[in-house]
Amino acid sequence: MAKKEQEQTTDMIPVVAETKDIKSLIYVVRGQQVMLDSDLAMLYQVETKVFNQAVSRK
Repeated sequence: MAKKEQEQTTDMIPVVAETKDIKSLIYVVRGQQVMLDSDLAMLYQVETKVFNQAVSRK
């Protein structure tokens, strides 16, 4: 399989974390619950740039 094809078929798998740890990363902004992209990237063990690229491709 070509390298490009392998990259497309690989999904990001989150690291198992404690629920209380994840809850501390959730903020409320104008009544909406949000998480920072950098915190999500940390959970998925990828760089923030890579995480944002994956989100914009979907």
